[in-house]
Parts: sequence; structure tokens; C-alpha cells
Amino acid sequence: MKIHLLTASFLVFTFMFSTLSHAATESAFVTLAINHDDGGRSGKRHSNNLLSILAKNGCPAVLHDSRSGNAPQLLFNPHPISLVRSSLPNHRLIAQAKTLNGKQIVRGAIVVRGSTGINNLKTLQGERIAFVGKGSWSGHHLPLKLLNSAGVHEGMDTFFFVGNHIGVMSMLLHGDVFVAAIAEPLAHRWKELNDLSIVAVTDEVETGGWWMQKNVSEEITRRCADALTKMKRSQHKALPAWIDGFINAQSLP
Repeated sequence: MKIHLLTASFLVFTFMFSTLSHAATESAFVTLAINHDDGGRSGKRHSNNLLSILAKNGCPAVLHDSRSGNAPQLLFNPHPISLVRSSLPNHRLIAQAKTLNGKQIVRGAIVVRGSTGINNLKTLQGERIAFVGKGSWSGHHLPLKLLNSAGVHEGMDTFFFVGNHIGVMSMLLHGDVFVAAIAEPLAHRWKELNDLSIVAVTDEVETGGWWMQKNVSEEITRRCADALTKMKRSQHKALPAWIDGFINAQSLP
């Protein structure tokens, strides 16, 4: 009987140790999600590459399962940080995006082929226009406001939503649309190489960034913020193409 009791106790202890070890292992990872309203490549290969880069730099993360009913612990949101802050009261900004020209603000640009000779928004009424997506600030909200103020409105088969900035530019270069609405830093980068003309530039908004749940430990939060700021542009293709990198939010004024 004593032997049986000892065996049972050992099994209970082993189960408890295994459970605690599993919980500790699980807590070492943060769940990560990306909002693709402003584009970025959404395939698993690009997401897994991002996870691999973060892990190498000290931020172990796994993709968030939307079916879990829980909010992701680490979230990339491309919308202006002042707008996102109120909608994510349980998260804090840990890294803000910087553009290809190193700024924490971004504008939209309305672009046509240079050979058209167009320099006035009013002449674009009725033309086919490609936007990034309805949630994109630099690739929809701001350009649309500018177009509407010039009297350009959506008509039958005139507005197209492509999903990312590179796709928008591809449609313009292939002649599928007459006008492209993309982030200004990309417009300037692609202008000379592709004989483009920037018809107009929008007002500016803050860039977006990475948000971490406030209940995640300070150590993991710090490591993830550091890992995000170390990433090179070629390593975050899952994010909008106009992003050059990230600035640690703790170093911002």
C-alpha cells in the first residue's frame, strides 16, 4: 500500500511539474498579429520570416489565433497612433514606424504616368483610380479627401482597391488604371525609375506602429521593442512598403 501511495504521489507531482513547465514555456512567447489595412504581404512565409527575425533578436512570438477570442499581445496597426491609442486601452505603443525618408509622419500622393502631362486633379474625374484599401490613410483616406475636394468622385468602375502599395503601382504601370494613390515616400522613390508624375500630395498624419499589451512583463516588452527597432527593411515585407524601420517609442519625445 505504501508503495502504491508513493507511486501515486510521484505521478501527481510529475503531472503538476509538467503543467507548470508547459505554462512557463507558453508565457515565454507573445501572440502577434498584423493589421493589413495599409498593405504588406500577408502570406505565411512572410509572417514566419518576421517571427524568425524577432526570435533571433530576443522577442519570441507566435502568430495570434483569432479564434481564441483573446486580443493579440503584440499588434502592428498602421493607423495614426493618436487614433489607435483610444481604441487599444489595454496596449501601449512600443515602436513607431518611420518612413523611407526617416520621418514619423506620412503623406499620400496621387500619381499618373509622366507621359500624360496631367498636373491638375480636376481632370481626373471619370478616370480609373487604384487605391490601397479602404482602411489605408496614405493610400485611400487622405488621397480621397484631396480628390473629392477637386470634384473627383467615384463612378461606375472607376475606383479599385488593390490591397497594397506595390499592387497599386503595378496596376498603373500595366495600364490597368490611369491614376494611383500611394504613400508619398514610395511615389518619390519610384518616380524617376518609372517616368511618373506626382499630381498632388496630401496632408500628413502620424505613422502607425507596434502595440504591446500592458500586462506583458517589462522584460519581454523591452526585448520586443529592441528587436523591432533592429529589423532591416528587407526583413519586414509583411508590413507596408513605405516603412523603412521602427523607432523605440521610449526614446520619442
